[in-house]
Amino acid sequence: MFCMILIILKVVFSILVFVIAWIALNLTVKSVLAAFTKMGKELGAPRTFKVIMSILFYVIALFVVLAIWNVDIGPLLAGAGFSGIVLGIAFQEPLSNLASGLLLIFTRTIKEGAAVQVGETSGTVEVIHINHTIIKTWDGKRVLIPNRIVWNREIIHFWPGPVRRRELLVGIPYDADMEKAMNIIKQALEEEELVEKDPEPSIVFDQFADSSINFVIKFWVKRENYFSAGNSLAIRIKRKLESNGISIPFPQLDIYVKEISKDN
Repeated sequence: MFCMILIILKVVFSILVFVIAWIALNLTVKSVLAAFTKMGKELGAPRTFKVIMSILFYVIALFVVLAIWNVDIGPLLAGAGFSGIVLGIAFQEPLSNLASGLLLIFTRTIKEGAAVQVGETSGTVEVIHINHTIIKTWDGKRVLIPNRIVWNREIIHFWPGPVRRRELLVGIPYDADMEKAMNIIKQALEEEELVEKDPEPSIVFDQFADSSINFVIKFWVKRENYFSAGNSLAIRIKRKLESNGISIPFPQLDIYVKEISKDN
């Protein structure tokens, strides 16, 4: 009878240990995410972070349960030490990916949703797993890169801040008034709502090309307006130039025919 009660108590305590581990896991994850939010920062890969913390908490819970059932974990730990050496050699690359994944997450070198270039691959970070990172390229491909490669490669962030600069090339004909054209373009920049006014846009002379005088317009836009702002501004500039009698030039070739007399 006593043995039966003892077994029931051990089962209850074992279940309770895993319940406590589950509660502690969720509280820890929520607290860490809340702390990052309070600091105005964002954890690089929240889903992968939760997986790592789950493994840690449940492994600890398992050892506690083994202790409740009076399982001698000494030989297990001794065997794990030797096995760890063997496995460390056999799984050197996966372990390197795991360590690099942890570094990527906690140093926030990259984060999910960021637009980056890793080596020759550029696109959006879809997810950071424990052993690899998935990048969705601009043309829709999904590239899996081992975390050790991501950690050791040069990483370019296309959107390090809330805004990014764009450039637009505009040409005017040689018979147009340059100052007038620049003022018209400036007005278009001021009127365009999708163009950020701080930092201030600039209009820079580029070159005297074959068929046009070219200017480069440099302006800043928000991430979500990157493509739409360029399209909207181009349409606005074209309309304003044409309404002021300035056409957009196109390549032209003048051919001169010289008559040669029969005597020559």
